[in-house]
Amino acid sequence: MPEDQRTRVAAVAMHSIMAEPESNLERIAHWAERAREEGAGFAVFPEECITGSLNKSKLSFSEARSVVERASEISARHLEAQCARLDITLAVGTIEPCGGRFRNSVLIVGPGGPIASYGKVHLPNETEKEWFVAGDELVVAMSQGWTFSVGICADLNYPEIFRAAARADAEFFLLAVGCSGKGTTEGAVAGRNEYSGLMRVCAVSNALSIAYADQVGPDRLSLAFTMNWRGDVVDSCCAREGIAMVDVSREAIRKARTGGDPVNIDRIRPEVYGNIRKVGA
Repeated sequence: MPEDQRTRVAAVAMHSIMAEPESNLERIAHWAERAREEGAGFAVFPEECITGSLNKSKLSFSEARSVVERASEISARHLEAQCARLDITLAVGTIEPCGGRFRNSVLIVGPGGPIASYGKVHLPNETEKEWFVAGDELVVAMSQGWTFSVGICADLNYPEIFRAAARADAEFFLLAVGCSGKGTTEGAVAGRNEYSGLMRVCAVSNALSIAYADQVGPDRLSLAFTMNWRGDVVDSCCAREGIAMVDVSREAIRKARTGGDPVNIDRIRPEVYGNIRKVGA
């Protein structure tokens, strides 16, 4: 039997400075190095981490566009250099230009260079719909011999994304999140309990480890946490900057996905789920 292959995945709770992409990229480099020192081969950073959450600021569209364009000019080059130097794969939230509006994105970069940009599929409120163009595809990426998928904040409310990722052979899922801590330490802990509860069934039913990274700062006491494929929260960092880790075992995933209940990926019947017959008065 071949030796089990393992990797370590980090979720980074980081404070972004509004509209200062240069400063934020330096902070990302710092935390990426910390994650690598702790053995991580992959790390996910919060939603809108490079630019700051411009849609929640007092900036006008034109002022925000200047920040977004500057971030787009420098981000890929900076992240490429860090990934090559550290031999790590990063998934980092940012805002990108998209026609007359913007796109809420995650940049995925590996040691060999850029891999993909994922656009947030589910925009949860009118402000985001005003600012952003919704993404229209899911991304399953491959880097360093591993396959994974990504989502952004409100995407976590849709279990279909996790199922689709697992069916496309993703071995773990990276979530870049913005503002789930509710402003207090108690709120950060409550956020961990709430969102881990939401995602537990997604982890268990798909044999999918999940890393969740949110913004943290003086006015945003939020969190990062990681969940294994059994649905257990294995590490968390609440109301402060820091890193949460999870170890991913390829052999454990293989066994879970070929062992029947509760995963059953090979037994789903999508052709039936749309064939609904309503009965009764």
